[in-house]
Amino acid sequence: MKKPITFLLFMITTICLSQNAERWKQYIEKENERKFEKYYFTSLKNAHHNKYKVVKKLDSTFCIVENESLKSNRPLKKILPVNNLWKLPSNFSNHKEDKQYIIAADSIKGLIIDLKSMNISDIKILNNHLVIIKSDSQKIIDEVIALNSASSVSQESLLPKGESKIIDQNFSINYINKAIVNFPLLTGENQIASVKDDFFDLNDIDLLNKHIPSSTQSAVVSSHATAMATIISGLGNSSALGKGVAQKAKIQSSDFLNIYPDEVTTLQGAATQNHSYGTEIENFYGSLANAYDSQLSLNTVLTHCFSSGNSGLQGYKSITGNFKQSKNSIVFGCVDQNEVIMPFSSKGPAYDGRIKPELTAFSTQGTSNAAALAAGIITLMKQHYKTINNVSLTNAQTKAILINSAKDLGSKGPDFTYGYGNINADKSLKTISENRIISGNLISGKTNSHIITLPVNAKNLKITLVWNDLPAAINSNISLVNDLDIEVISPDNTTFLPWILNPDVPDQPAVRGKDKINNIEQVTVENPVSGIYTINAIGSYVSNTSQEYSIAYQYELENQFEWNYPVKNDNFPYDGKTISPFKWNSSFSGTSGQLSISYNNGQTWEIIANGINLDSEQFTYTPAGQKFSKAKLKMTIDNTDYISDSFTISYDLNIRTSLVCDGTTEINWDKPADVASFNIYQLTGDHLEFKEQTTNTNYIYTDGKIYTVIPVFDNSEGIKSESTLQYAQNSNCYFELAFAEVYEENKVKINASLFSLFNIKRIDLVKIINNDENVISAINDINSKTFSFLDTAPIKGSNKYKINIILENNNVVSSLILDTNYLGDELFFVYPTLLSKNAALNIETQKEENAIFYLYNISGQNIITSPLLSKNNNINLKNPSSGIYLYKIITSLGEIQTGKIEVF
Repeated sequence: MKKPITFLLFMITTICLSQNAERWKQYIEKENERKFEKYYFTSLKNAHHNKYKVVKKLDSTFCIVENESLKSNRPLKKILPVNNLWKLPSNFSNHKEDKQYIIAADSIKGLIIDLKSMNISDIKILNNHLVIIKSDSQKIIDEVIALNSASSVSQESLLPKGESKIIDQNFSINYINKAIVNFPLLTGENQIASVKDDFFDLNDIDLLNKHIPSSTQSAVVSSHATAMATIISGLGNSSALGKGVAQKAKIQSSDFLNIYPDEVTTLQGAATQNHSYGTEIENFYGSLANAYDSQLSLNTVLTHCFSSGNSGLQGYKSITGNFKQSKNSIVFGCVDQNEVIMPFSSKGPAYDGRIKPELTAFSTQGTSNAAALAAGIITLMKQHYKTINNVSLTNAQTKAILINSAKDLGSKGPDFTYGYGNINADKSLKTISENRIISGNLISGKTNSHIITLPVNAKNLKITLVWNDLPAAINSNISLVNDLDIEVISPDNTTFLPWILNPDVPDQPAVRGKDKINNIEQVTVENPVSGIYTINAIGSYVSNTSQEYSIAYQYELENQFEWNYPVKNDNFPYDGKTISPFKWNSSFSGTSGQLSISYNNGQTWEIIANGINLDSEQFTYTPAGQKFSKAKLKMTIDNTDYISDSFTISYDLNIRTSLVCDGTTEINWDKPADVASFNIYQLTGDHLEFKEQTTNTNYIYTDGKIYTVIPVFDNSEGIKSESTLQYAQNSNCYFELAFAEVYEENKVKINASLFSLFNIKRIDLVKIINNDENVISAINDINSKTFSFLDTAPIKGSNKYKINIILENNNVVSSLILDTNYLGDELFFVYPTLLSKNAALNIETQKEENAIFYLYNISGQNIITSPLLSKNNNINLKNPSSGIYLYKIITSLGEIQTGKIEVF
């Protein structure tokens, strides 16, 4: 029995003398079982040298290859035949019996025939290479993986769920506000973004006329899908938070219950698709990851944006969904307004150590919102590139630009929490405008050299290489197929290598070295010397004819300062409610600044703070009170002033709907001291249109449309308040509150509070006795929203009233029936005295004092004794027999009240 083991170890040593392959020995066929095999075990080095087809990378040294060389009668070198266990995922021991199995094949037709021959009939075809079956794990191991037609087996969650739903837009965090100022013509016009989710609400006032019909859209409308579509391209009709990144872009919808990639032909021309959902934490390269990588490698201008997930509290490797393990897509985590990672934001690394998430974007509510925000930015980038170059921006270029333009957060260089940093829309668009993009293609062993020149005062050089990699085989332990490398050589011949991370120690900072797992590589040089830099793109291994790649680069100039928030057209607070930090870009080193604010166009300045740390690039300022004004900021650095654009300070007016009644709607709002007038806007078609100006703090309309209010001061407008909602007619008809109560000893007081006094001619109090209604009091001089009536002659027992509001057109609006019990000279009011078996007996007291209730049947037997502990008591009779019952109530002072009740 020792001979096969000796042979195995000899062969493994021959394959790779210095490497330990013990962990893969379970895949090696025993010597006495060997036959003509289709798949073999060997080293990656040997596979690349002999051009064997690699079907699964086991690690950075060993792989499984397909024996295509036998077809050409080429001799086999340094390989060992394998059993079929390699077709299973490495985590198969943790499989769940209640899940279905996904079987991959080169020929779906042959696979189905083979499966049916094994009496597996519950087969669902996913696409030309994948089927889903139900089976027990033993059958999978004993029979399914033995099929030549089956190339892999996986278990993946296919049930998506949204990963946030509340819009909390803040365009200052990702510099979208700055991009809008610098690129005013970029609005997403003629662009289509796809949202894979439920269907969005076509009647949402921020999404009017946005819809591109699609055969793949869901029949289920959800608030989550509506929020994602709004973040991407909302019109901003509802409020400042309803404004999307690419306001003129159209939205195509696709049902996410089909979690595999949509056919490109069904995307209606969309070049960006948002995926703000997840499944479970899945750390392996399954059929979904393979499918998305395959689609993106074949469709180079399509970009998929994924949310990283909301499972970050579970630690590293918490990305939710196998499809997010794909190499060619982009995964986004989320940060707060201070650019600090949200604790729930899922972290990397990817299952094989790759950097995930690649980037972050703002959202405090979930990574869904961050991915949608990024999808909007990418839509603008694609519009911009097409306008300048008349060709489409590729996915690799998109990723290179976004990653290279991002603000590095967390540890220096990339990490598994922030990825390469927080996306910067303005810098991304400037990269396109300034054509800081390099493209090329490589074959194995070839090096392409690209030249850039840096001026004397340059600093913080950053260069990023990205390529759309070929899909790896399902269950590959390492997903990288084509290996490109980058190195940067300075004018003084110093070589700079890219940042790499150690996935085994995920919180360890990045170091420089050779990257063999990522299809993204980034080199930075903090203090570059001036002159010519050489960027070498190296084809370390390319399995196909050639591999296209993209490079983006940027650098800063020393001692520069630029305001990012607020800029022209910005409001502070950004949504009229929430304070967000002032933001800037600074390339000063070791210098602090003085921050000041002016409310009179720079004539006078108020110092906010001294000793500002410029490297922080943000400062949170909380005013002492609300102010409505135009303003400017000033940062003073070494006696030089850097003054911001003029911006607006204004606050939400808290618009309220006070009346929806009789065809009339009334709204009102706050009256700030600094504001003398207000502009009224009406929703007309798909946009808000100026209607009129008023000095009042209320507005009446009868057309049932949607309105909003904007404060006017300093000859300019402040922030738009939230628009009114459309209420059902008569849903808010005057009465805020109305009730009746016993007042003093012999009166009943009827109290009321109204939302509005609009159009009221008279208010009547109506008393109802035996269904007869009589007006017993009226108010003709109406000057208050709160009022009361007195009934000085209430009857013993139940007293019923209603309040009638008579409008100027003589229409009547009535309150609900108001009922109270008047006890007169009796101590207690017991009701109802005729009640069903399941009903409860109610007892009200004249005054709160201790008393005991006794109930007797007709034979005089005491069946219930219950203390009365409050003014209103409820007693369950415990399903008594039908008949007459007598009760007696005795107070602590010995006062007695008796009576009878009848149960039917």
